[in-house]
Amino acid sequence: MFKKLTAMLMALVMLLSATAALAEEAHEPVTISYYSTQAGVDDETVATLAKFMEQYPWITVNYYPCGDDQLAAWLGLYNGKNAPTVSLLDCGQILNYSDYMVDLAKVEDTSFWSHVLSGTGFFQKEGDDAIYGIPGSYQGFSLMYNKTIVKKVFGEDFDVNTVNTVDKLVKFFDELENAGYPSTVVFSADWALGAHYLGCQLFSEWLGDKDTQRQLMADLKAGKGGLIDNEHFNNLMDVFDILKERNINKADPLADTQEGDLELLAHGKVATMFQGDWNWLAIRNFENIDELGIMPLPLTNDETDPRNGKILGSCPKGYAVDKFQNTPEQQAAGVLLAQWLALSPEGEDFMVRLIGSTLPFDNVTAVNENPLAVSTQEYLNAGKILDCSTYLCEAPTDFWLVCGPFMQAYLAGQIDRATLADEIGEYFADLD
Repeated sequence: MFKKLTAMLMALVMLLSATAALAEEAHEPVTISYYSTQAGVDDETVATLAKFMEQYPWITVNYYPCGDDQLAAWLGLYNGKNAPTVSLLDCGQILNYSDYMVDLAKVEDTSFWSHVLSGTGFFQKEGDDAIYGIPGSYQGFSLMYNKTIVKKVFGEDFDVNTVNTVDKLVKFFDELENAGYPSTVVFSADWALGAHYLGCQLFSEWLGDKDTQRQLMADLKAGKGGLIDNEHFNNLMDVFDILKERNINKADPLADTQEGDLELLAHGKVATMFQGDWNWLAIRNFENIDELGIMPLPLTNDETDPRNGKILGSCPKGYAVDKFQNTPEQQAAGVLLAQWLALSPEGEDFMVRLIGSTLPFDNVTAVNENPLAVSTQEYLNAGKILDCSTYLCEAPTDFWLVCGPFMQAYLAGQIDRATLADEIGEYFADLD
C-alpha cells in the first residue's frame, strides 16, 4: 500500500512538473510595470499584484507608486525611458496623453467591455472611436445625508427621493431644523466648491448632452454670452444660496475643515453635506458612526424633471496601457493586467473592500462596506446618474484651482453672483 501511494505521489509530481514546463514553454517570460495614482495603499497594491503573478507566473510586475506630484512622477518615468506598462490615471491625464496609449477597442479580446454598465462612460476623445482606458472605479456624489437623523424626523419609511424639487428641499430642511437638527454644512475647500459643486454640475448632463456641454465651454472661451444669463447656472446658484444660508458654519464659512465637516455629518450634528462617496475613507476612522447615504440634490421645481431624481457620477480614473516605450509582448501582458485589476475577484476585493469604491461593472460580487458607495451603486444600477465626465475629462485642468477661490469668495459674501459669473467668464476668455 505504501509503495502504491508513493508511486501515485511521484506520478502527480511529474504531472505537475510537466504542466509547469508546458506553461513556461507556452508563454515567454515578460516583465512589465504598474504605476498607480491610488495613494496610501502601496503595501496592499503590492500584495494584490503578487496574486496576479501567482496566476500568471510568466509575467513579472514591477510597481511604481505615485509621488506627491502624480503627473510629474509619471512623466519622469517617461523621460527616463522607463514608461509604466499599465498606469492608473485620472481621466483627463489619459486623454491628454492618448498618443502614448493602446487603443483598447482593438485588443484581441474585447469581451470585457460587455461587463461595463451603460451610462458610465468611456475614456474617449470627441470624434474618436478609440478607447484609451478601462474604468478603474466609479464615484457618485450629491447630498450626503445622515439616515439616522432622517429616520428620527420623518419616520423609518421616508423616501428621500420624494425630495424632488427645490421647494421640497427647502421644506425638508425646515422640518429638520424644526426638529433641532442643523440642515447642512458647506465644505469650503477650493477643489470641493470649484470642481464638485460648480464644475461637475455646470458641465454635466444637468446641462444637456455632451455636445451641449462642449458648446458651453466653447462659447465661454469665445466670449459668447455670459453665465449670468444661463438658466442652468442660475438654478445651480439658487440652490447654492439655500445651502449657503443654511450652512452650520455660516458665521465663518471658510474656517471649516474636511474632517470637521465629515465628523458633524457622521455624528448627527448636521443632517446633510454636498460631497461624495470617496469621503468614506476619512469617515470610517471615526467612532460611533451614524447610518449614512446619498440623496439627489434637486435644482428645479418641476416634479417631472428626471434630473431631480439623479445623483452625479463618473469614472474618475482608468487603467491605460502604454504603447510608446513598451514592446508588443509587454503591451499584451499589460492589457491582461489591466483587465484583471478591473474585473477579477482579487481586483474587486482591492477596490471594493479595501478602498470602498463602486465598480461600474455588471458582474461585481464583492460586498461593499462603504454605505455611501452602496448608495452610488443603487443609483447606478437604476440608471439614475447624471454623467459629469465632460468636466472631468475635457475641462481645463486648472478650472477648480482658479475658479474655486471665486466660489469661496461668493460663499463668504465677498462677491455677488454677477461678479462670480464675470470672473468665470474671464477665466475662460483668457485661455490660450
